[in-house]
Amino acid sequence: MQAYRHIILPQVFRVTSPIILSQTIILFKDTALVYVLSLTDLVGAASKVAQLNGRLVEMYLTVAAVYLVICTSASQLVAVLRKRTRIATNR
Repeated sequence: MQAYRHIILPQVFRVTSPIILSQTIILFKDTALVYVLSLTDLVGAASKVAQLNGRLVEMYLTVAAVYLVICTSASQLVAVLRKRTRIATNR
């Protein structure tokens, strides 16, 4: 158990974390497609609020900014993790 906790699991997390985060970003981007199926997501909730206020453009721009911030920051995190993984495996 100590070998798993101190040796194996840290190596597994180091190698798989960029892949898992990349897949999470892809999944997050694909949630925008859920709106097409009439299920509630960020875009759907914004649409409902915008219909109450009558400010569709502002709400959609806000949703676009949220998607941009989340995807950009997550992509940068993946790039940092990949660089660390590459450095750790080159030693």
